[in-house]
Amino acid sequence: MSLLKLKDEKTKWAVFVSVFFSGGLIIGLNTYSFGLFIEPLEKEFGWTREEISLGYSISFVSSLFAPIIGKFVDLKGTKIFLVGSLFLISFGFIFRPLMTNLDHWILLNSLVFAGYPGTLLLASGILMQVWFPKSRGRMVALATSGHNAGGLVIPLITLIVLSNFNWKFAYVFFGGIILIIAIFSLFFVRNSPDKKNITLDNDVKKVGTDFMSAIKTKKFIFLTLGITFAMFTYNGVMPQMAPHLQSEGLSLIAATIAMSYIGAMGIMSKLVFGRLSEKYSSIFMTCISVFLQAIGLAVILLSFGNIIGIWTGVIIFGIGFGGLGALITLNITECFGMKSLGSVYGMLSFLGIWASILAPWMMGRIYDSTSSYRNAHLIVIGIFFLGIFFLISTKHLNKRNYLLK
Repeated sequence: MSLLKLKDEKTKWAVFVSVFFSGGLIIGLNTYSFGLFIEPLEKEFGWTREEISLGYSISFVSSLFAPIIGKFVDLKGTKIFLVGSLFLISFGFIFRPLMTNLDHWILLNSLVFAGYPGTLLLASGILMQVWFPKSRGRMVALATSGHNAGGLVIPLITLIVLSNFNWKFAYVFFGGIILIIAIFSLFFVRNSPDKKNITLDNDVKKVGTDFMSAIKTKKFIFLTLGITFAMFTYNGVMPQMAPHLQSEGLSLIAATIAMSYIGAMGIMSKLVFGRLSEKYSSIFMTCISVFLQAIGLAVILLSFGNIIGIWTGVIIFGIGFGGLGALITLNITECFGMKSLGSVYGMLSFLGIWASILAPWMMGRIYDSTSSYRNAHLIVIGIFFLGIFFLISTKHLNKRNYLLK
């Protein structure tokens, strides 16, 4: 093996490590463990759940900057935004002990969500496909399974830290680890393999539809609506899943274990869904993912406190939710190729900005009004089926699958 190929082999696995662990920590802390911080913040500041949920409503910041970041990623590469975003997110967690009012909470959440496009879907979706072009579905799935590994491990660690220390220490602890990953990425991650190494660089980024042509198509609008409705699970369901499960009858420890179990189920789901997306269609697999989440939520609601029923719903939901994160950028690649993936993803995120605002606010508002999440989740189930409709329509309109060789 030449020195050039050896260097690229080492770098591609450094890229994988960075994407896997950064995604695991960020999603594990800010999605799976978000609900575990609600009661400590309520006691510390006297905020309502609607007010705390404003911290997640500010997730629209990630969509606001996504078109700009996506365009520059296409032009300049992913590394600069990956590293910068990791630093931004780490500061958004590390400085939380200094909060004294709700404005500070919203501001620090804004820092975290501003770093989302550069660290999560864009980083995994582009870097994995560039460095592993022959197994892109599997490697995107494997890298994003870090989100679920984080969901498995981080809630348990968070519960231990909160039980033995406090919420302030927990945020600084996790923020410090993300800062270490940012420094690692600064030194070891590269945008793409060396041009001379033809065994790795197959010019996958040159294939596809240009940005302006892509966004003028009907399938772009349908895909945007489908993914936006599917993503309600990230902004609406998951951040408050733990308290929802408690309100349905699980104890705090059981609800925490359930969150970790959802993470564990997702690791296998991502690998299976990612592999099948290489053989069939990532859009079809996204429909399956969203359908399973809808059924899982329905089973939880219909259990009316029955523990076996709740856990059955958690298992079904976990299988579906686990596959979703690996499929979003693959959906865009399937329809439009990788030529303008960053720009198309950015515009899609921007057009779906309303859901980022509405979903967490809706969950908190309905809970504060009814002391229950049940009505909110009934609405979400309906939204999921709307998403499936638009995704099926996208699949029907798409005449070329860029993922298939």
